[in-house]
Amino acid sequence: MNSTILNDIVRDYESVSAAWASSLLPIAQAVFWTLVSIELVWSAIWWVVDREDGLGVVAALLRKVLAVGFFYAFLLNGGSWIRAIIRGFSQAGAAASGVADLSPSGVFDQGLALANKILNAVEGLGILEGVFPSLVAALTALVVVVSFAIIAAQLLVALVEGFIVVGAGILFVGFSGARWTKFFTERYLSYVASVGVKLFVLYLIMGVGMGIAARWVAVLGRGGFSPIPFFYVMGGSLVFLFLTWHIPSVAAAMMAGAVYLSLADVYYPAMLAGRAGTAGLATAGALVSLGRWSHDRLREWSSLHTGRGGDGGSGEAGGSPVRPGVGPAGPRAGPRVEPSLDRATDGSRWKPNC
Repeated sequence: MNSTILNDIVRDYESVSAAWASSLLPIAQAVFWTLVSIELVWSAIWWVVDREDGLGVVAALLRKVLAVGFFYAFLLNGGSWIRAIIRGFSQAGAAASGVADLSPSGVFDQGLALANKILNAVEGLGILEGVFPSLVAALTALVVVVSFAIIAAQLLVALVEGFIVVGAGILFVGFSGARWTKFFTERYLSYVASVGVKLFVLYLIMGVGMGIAARWVAVLGRGGFSPIPFFYVMGGSLVFLFLTWHIPSVAAAMMAGAVYLSLADVYYPAMLAGRAGTAGLATAGALVSLGRWSHDRLREWSSLHTGRGGDGGSGEAGGSPVRPGVGPAGPRAGPRVEPSLDRATDGSRWKPNC
């Protein structure tokens, strides 16, 4: 039994993707050069406003020319480059798994062959004794066919997704002409990498799973009927389905995140460094303010101590202490109580100095 329906779907999308790329390339070129013109005009305006010298303008212009040249080359050859990247991931996964001719139709055909073996395992039983085994075999065959059909669909979707990325994604390369729209190209490249990783992991899992499924036939071929081997095949098919459904998507999502972070590494370290510098400046300012406050308090204490020493000398000479702000006459004349710097004999309170 060999059906090529699923493989024909993959080939149709592969041929159509080439037509998509040919139709979208002129549109992508128009978008690219429009954005490049806007970028150059904007940069020239700021060069004039900032009064850049001739050497700085030449260096900045050279950097922009190199960037424009690289992205334009990628725009012209991006279809073949991206196709080579995705094919490289697929070939690596197929080589590692040891299954070189893995295809959606091949996966589904193996599921049908396994279901046929399951039904043939209960073929020789009688009418009465074969009711329960027939129900178990029919249920197991149904689960196997559905599981392998979904697994084949997973591989088909991944392959078609790769062709869509190659054919229709060339439009997003045209947005690399300006700094404001370059993130479209970055996300597109991240998506290309995630599709390649998804195919790579999918080939790895399917290579192992197809080898395990081939051994299930030997388990079902043992003499006598027992429902345990059928349940074993049923559970193995469901586990195989879960692995092919979950792990490639997780790997693709992780790869897309890694690529995004690597592109953002240009921005986030600078932002963190700026925050650290701001915090350092704030800390330094606080330390300077604390030092000034301590210096002022020390000067006040020193002036107060020095003033009290001078007051004591004048008191011994003239018989009456002279305090700052207190004259012999006026509204503030008379006795005044102020704290002394000497402790009382019990050390608990300040002794008043009258």
